[in-house]
Amino acid sequence: MYFVLRGRTVRVPDLVGKPEATASSLLDDAGLRMMTRNRVHHDKIPENAVTDQEPPPGTMVKTGQLVRVSLSLGASPAASEARAQ
Repeated sequence: MYFVLRGRTVRVPDLVGKPEATASSLLDDAGLRMMTRNRVHHDKIPENAVTDQEPPPGTMVKTGQLVRVSLSLGASPAASEARAQ
């Protein structure tokens, strides 16, 4: 269930590196909504964790706003092959 408290200002939490479910829960708790912008390979962030977000952490926004995130696909196949050699 999602409630909007109109006019309330909240700070955007830092989602980078957090699993998708945790990020979504943090945003719900703050009265914000999550939208997946894209999925990208990332050598240091595990699969299905947030690699990037907009607006950035610490930004003050009104409740109900969208926070757009990119999610990791894990290491790129080329990087995985290079490490295996």
